Amino acid sequence: MTWRLVTESDLASFSVPRQFLSFSDAYLDSASRLCTVLKRSPRKSNYARGSVVLYLTFHAIELFLKGTILERNPEEKLINHDIQVLSNRYYNLYRGRKYKFHVPFISREKVDLGEIFDPEIVEDVKVYIKESEKKNPLDQRHRYPRNLKGQPWRGSVGFEPGSFLFVIKKLKADIARLTNLIFPANNVARRTPKKAARRV
Repeated sequence: MTWRLVTESDLASFSVPRQFLSFSDAYLDSASRLCTVLKRSPRKSNYARGSVVLYLTFHAIELFLKGTILERNPEEKLINHDIQVLSNRYYNLYRGRKYKFHVPFISREKVDLGEIFDPEIVEDVKVYIKESEKKNPLDQRHRYPRNLKGQPWRGSVGFEPGSFLFVIKKLKADIARLTNLIFPANNVARRTPKKAARRV
């Protein structure tokens, strides 16, 4: 048997933003492959595996956003895992309709809570939402079965592989389009793999 060791040096020729894109592509590809397996095999499909698909997709989005932000502003300090915050930063740097894409897991819609709740409780609702987001951080929710206090996560989350595969395919298409737009000399999103080593 022939072994093929892959090392970090694969990334050496890429700029830092392109390294982020390369990892984003790898996470999203892995999410797609596992989601396909879960769609084809109901026996293998369970919430733990579905949660891994959700996390891989979430992390792919985070890395894509960080890569595009660094491409525009290489000195940016990206210590946040909140894709809502990263998405807002992305849209501040990349204005215009051509840079828009649907980011799963977040809602950019600004809802006027005063239209839904009595004015006396709007502030309480805002506090509740903030507290809920602190107790249920999206970057942690799909990585662990319980929160940092060992408690079950609040609220319910479901996963259906067939429908989520459409989400992944749409996201892949959007990321490919945006990568070609933001990184015109693109050589990262889908490099042609070298010929695989033959088995002996």
